[in-house]
Amino acid sequence: MALDIKVRAKNMSTVLRVIGRVVGVDGERFAKKLESVSQKGGSILVDLSETDFLDSHGLGSIVYYFHTLQKENRDFTIRNANPDPNAYITRLFEVTNLDKILKIVKSSPDM
Repeated sequence: MALDIKVRAKNMSTVLRVIGRVVGVDGERFAKKLESVSQKGGSILVDLSETDFLDSHGLGSIVYYFHTLQKENRDFTIRNANPDPNAYITRLFEVTNLDKILKIVKSSPDM
């Protein structure tokens, strides 16, 4: 499945809904989208509930912007509403121990 990134702004927050696979050139698109959204200010929520695969470039972009926003006292949250504990994204964050560092939620009612 090709990558589709839907962006929605609400108050001082932006939601990036990532649908499909973040691989290769799509990883660069994802990073550029994170860059443009981060420059607008406010908090960012990256919804990976419909993401099938995330390569190392995409994962690196998430870690980079998490730390960048953290330094600016801004929130950077990952939403993974996939209920399957063996789902790829869930396992990826567990295996890399990023589930202990990043703010990962199952749902976010305000966004």
